[in-house]
Amino acid sequence: MPITVAGLPAHPFLVHAVVVLVPLAALGAVTLSIRPSWNRPYGPLVAATALAGAVAATLAKFAGDQLRAAIDITPGFVPVIDEHAQRGLYAVVAAWPFALLAIATVVLTLRSRRRSARLTGMVAALAGVAALVTTVLAGHSGSASVWGAVTG
Repeated sequence: MPITVAGLPAHPFLVHAVVVLVPLAALGAVTLSIRPSWNRPYGPLVAATALAGAVAATLAKFAGDQLRAAIDITPGFVPVIDEHAQRGLYAVVAAWPFALLAIATVVLTLRSRRRSARLTGMVAALAGVAALVTTVLAGHSGSASVWGAVTG
């Protein structure tokens, strides 16, 4: 039985949390890597947002797997769902290192390890961009599977 919210599958709700939190945290991490003096006041917020995004991505993956098992999928649609599931897994795998690096940056900043915090912050920003890209690819494949590919 899939995870539900008010009787509806939770996957779409969780996905929306991911597509808000991960890009927002990635933008914050990039900003903090450019302005390391902002790490102390804003780093905990970026780290918490990145962690919430990683948790939401994980829950979205589980809910998506449960939803997939609960519905009948026509044979021609299986490759589309498989691609989306794979990209969703990539998004989860990218979100966790980003969250952990963002947290590490905060810890190093609070311990006054400026050089280490700056380096970790730069790596966190790169990991945030990777998490953003995988989130966009997973989201695009999911929306295209539901709404159909839009060609221009």
